Amino acid sequence: MIVLGIVAFLSGVLLVAGEMLARSRRHREEQESLERDRQELAARLVALESHYPQALIMMDSRGLIRRVNDAAESLFGYDEDELLGQSILRLLPFAPSALNAGPPRITAADGQGAAQMEVRRKDRSFVIVRMTGTRSESDGRADIYMFFEAVSSKHDAEEKPDIEHSQSQRAAANG
Repeated sequence: MIVLGIVAFLSGVLLVAGEMLARSRRHREEQESLERDRQELAARLVALESHYPQALIMMDSRGLIRRVNDAAESLFGYDEDELLGQSILRLLPFAPSALNAGPPRITAADGQGAAQMEVRRKDRSFVIVRMTGTRSESDGRADIYMFFEAVSSKHDAEEKPDIEHSQSQRAAANG
């Protein structure tokens, strides 16, 4: 009778151990499948961003550039490698600093979260762009996607328009 009890006990232990191993294997397979899916999704996202027709710059919550698509390289004149890890302020000449305390050079807003503003190209020329943005949070990390569409351009040596003067001219013309 004792032998039968020991055999039954050992059988139960083996069954429980077998079930635990099977669960562990299924869990590992599920985790590997999820990781493959995540990597595939990340690759698709990079492909979409690369071929997106508007200039796209992704930055972290500190404003450091993490990704630049081909259209942004073309618009700004920088290779992605030149911008990665740099502050977005490199492209925004109106950004407040100790040397430039002026207000942002936002020329218009469309009421839908977009604004027109001047940005600086690598060759020091300026381009007026329509900019929109969105924020994405994933894995405890916030990413900011900024989309730029060129509206017009001018060279740095040209005189910058006086926005207030332009607005007063329009008001006089309408008036």
